[in-house]
Amino acid sequence: MPKYLGQAIKTIFLCQYLHAESVRQEINAGLNVVENWNSANGFIFYGKSGEIATNRLDDQEQAVLALHLLQMCLVYVNTLMMQEVLTEPAWMDRMTAEDFRALSPLGPQPSSIDG
Repeated sequence: MPKYLGQAIKTIFLCQYLHAESVRQEINAGLNVVENWNSANGFIFYGKSGEIATNRLDDQEQAVLALHLLQMCLVYVNTLMMQEVLTEPAWMDRMTAEDFRALSPLGPQPSSIDG
């Protein structure tokens, strides 16, 4: 019985996805966030082609933990910078509802190492 329930849930989701543009936009926005994180990973591991170049589990774990720490630091610094800019009335007055929806500490796209 659970197998058929899962199939029904997937079918309902697919119908909602095909019917409602808002659902497609929400999913696309979520995918963009994940893609931004993956791009940031490639940026941080730039010298290693975006890959963890070791087979040792301890070294892989250490690299991933360091990557997460660096990502959180980037998000924190970006958050502080956005807060600083938005405390200025001139910038705050220029913000629209769409601008506020687009705010993200990760930014719209990670910076390119090439500039």
